[in-house]
Amino acid sequence: MRRLEVALIGAGLIARLHLEAWTAVGAAVRVYSTDGRAPELAREFGAAAAGSLDEALDGADAADICTPTGSHREIALAAIAAGAGVVCEKPLAADTAEAEEIVAAAERAGVRLYPAHDVRFDPAFARLHELVASGRLGKGAVARFDVSGYHPRPWTGHLSARSGGILTDQMLHGADLAYWIFGDVVRVYAQYQGEIAAPAPEGAVAVGTAVLTHAGGALSQIVSRWTATPDPPARISLKVTGTGGTVVYDTQWPQQVRATGDAVGKIGRFGYVGELPFVTEIREFARAFQGGPEPRIGARDGIAAVRITQAAAESAWTGRAVELPVEGAA
Repeated sequence: MRRLEVALIGAGLIARLHLEAWTAVGAAVRVYSTDGRAPELAREFGAAAAGSLDEALDGADAADICTPTGSHREIALAAIAAGAGVVCEKPLAADTAEAEEIVAAAERAGVRLYPAHDVRFDPAFARLHELVASGRLGKGAVARFDVSGYHPRPWTGHLSARSGGILTDQMLHGADLAYWIFGDVVRVYAQYQGEIAAPAPEGAVAVGTAVLTHAGGALSQIVSRWTATPDPPARISLKVTGTGGTVVYDTQWPQQVRATGDAVGKIGRFGYVGELPFVTEIREFARAFQGGPEPRIGARDGIAAVRITQAAAESAWTGRAVELPVEGAA
């Protein structure tokens, strides 16, 4: 099989994690960044450095976009026009309209487009998805997803303070998990406290919370936090209850998983087992670009996540719940 050629756009922390993953799966990577850090990052991993976006995209099978959110649309459309597939770090775009434009362009061009939502590729959350999809947790699910992390530097997307800050950034992790596990969201009610200015100052502290009503009847609460200290740098926990039992999980204590009811004995071992989620994610994307099976996330999942978080920002700003249509409904 021919070696995959990837244009990695960006040279920050997420680009580093993606480059490490692409290297692990055997791709040939050329790195481009407008901030001048690409050559150093490329040398560290034995990759090539490109002098321009056009040079990076020339002959690439896929472009991996790891730049601030406000630049995603321009880079994605350039990659699609060059005939390259696209991987785009979350969120896919600054708002729903831009996300829809990017996806529509990819569909017209016949190229693959995958939003990079790495949390879906954690074994614990993938297992939860299997449990719910198989019906082992029963019906009438109520869930809470808690995401917290240190926010050590200004965020640089072009979202305004009115967009909601934490509600459109970090909350996407929990929103995407809820959408993946329980399906379409028809109602969002959200609130926030703390710093949401753009750019947020170093060490910003904020809390955003949203209640999602799913079309199938499940209720999900998403709580997102920017913490004042970097210990731990990131933490995700969940509690999901249905008529068949309850699942509890925390990434800080992966060995402490508790289940009750019919779910006992059916869950197996939650926790970090095998390769890191970033590598699992990139491996699935690489196989798809080489003609293999589609990964567990697709382009329209990226739109859905942006739509949910944008609704959360609107709700928090107006103080009212936001109703969302189910895609494809009359």
